[in-house]
Amino acid sequence: MRRRYETRTAEVCAALNRHHAKYVLVGAAAMQLWGTTRATRDVDILVDASVENVRRVLAALGQLGFGLADGLLAEEVARRPVTIVGDMPNVDILTVAWSVRYGEAHKAASTFEVEGVEIPTASLDDLIRSKRTGRLQDAADIEVLEEIKRLRG
Repeated sequence: MRRRYETRTAEVCAALNRHHAKYVLVGAAAMQLWGTTRATRDVDILVDASVENVRRVLAALGQLGFGLADGLLAEEVARRPVTIVGDMPNVDILTVAWSVRYGEAHKAASTFEVEGVEIPTASLDDLIRSKRTGRLQDAADIEVLEEIKRLRG
C-alpha cells in the first residue's frame, strides 16, 4: 500500500523518486519551498528530456492515476517544451523552462524535504531565469524571488 501524502508536491515527487526519474521542481511549487506564499495547485517539473527518463516520468504519473500519462508517447513528450498531464491539479512536464534546461538546473538545484520526500528544486537563479517570459505573473514572481535571494545573502 502506497503512503498517502498531505501535499500534491510530495505525492508527485515521491512517485518520481521511486521511478528514479531525473527532474527538478520549478514553478510556483518550487517558489513555495524557497519561502513564498504563492498559491498553486499544479506541480511543474523540469525533466531530463531523454526518452528513457520521460518513460520513467510517465510511469510514475500513471501510477498516481493522472489521466493521459499512460497513453502518452515518451518520444513525443521528450520533443515538446511542455506537456500537461491530468486535470486540476495537474503536472506540467517541461523539457525547457523558458531558457533553463534540466542539464544545467540539476547541477545548481537544492534539495528540500517535504513529508519525508527529498525534492530536487531549482536554484533561485534558475527560477528567476525560468520566469523571464514577459508575463505579468512571472514578472511579479521575479521580484519576490530576487527579494528572497537578497534576504538569504
